[in-house]
Amino acid sequence: MKLSAFIIKDIVFIAILSAALTLSGLITMPLVMSVTLFGVRNMASALLYSLFVMIGIMKVKKPGTLTLIGFLHGAVLLMMAPVMFWSMFIGAFLTECITLLIFRSYDKSIARLVGASLFIPMTIPMTLVFTMAIHGKTAPEILGSPLTALILTLATIALSFIGAKLGEKIGTELQKAGKL
Repeated sequence: MKLSAFIIKDIVFIAILSAALTLSGLITMPLVMSVTLFGVRNMASALLYSLFVMIGIMKVKKPGTLTLIGFLHGAVLLMMAPVMFWSMFIGAFLTECITLLIFRSYDKSIARLVGASLFIPMTIPMTLVFTMAIHGKTAPEILGSPLTALILTLATIALSFIGAKLGEKIGTELQKAGKL
């Protein structure tokens, strides 16, 4: 794994990308914020978040990119709810650890696809743990029907994969145009 420092240009790009994630959350979350079914909020954000994360990883292929995206996006969410910060940051960190343990870098397309596709699904366990801690409920009480929880989790994974593939296509076109 080749470690290289982030330059100001990388950090600015990731910060702008984190702002785009926040804006996409402002679009999707009002539609589902009153839904109490566990996993719906993760599913609603999966498509757009993975799209932007893929573009970010295509531009800045350095180890730590995904964690930095999670940290900067989470920093904005920290002002609304500290739990959201930790969910994004830990989810990004774990996703990056898994991706880099398997692929060692983001140089290969499959590594970027796995990283972008796993980011939001990895926030689901964090959401469950934090919801259990905050509301004092057990996992079965929060999850409700195991079948529903499974379907929503699989839908989140599928939407994340679709978003990552769309992000890859958009990123490739931006690279061809010299804009990424």
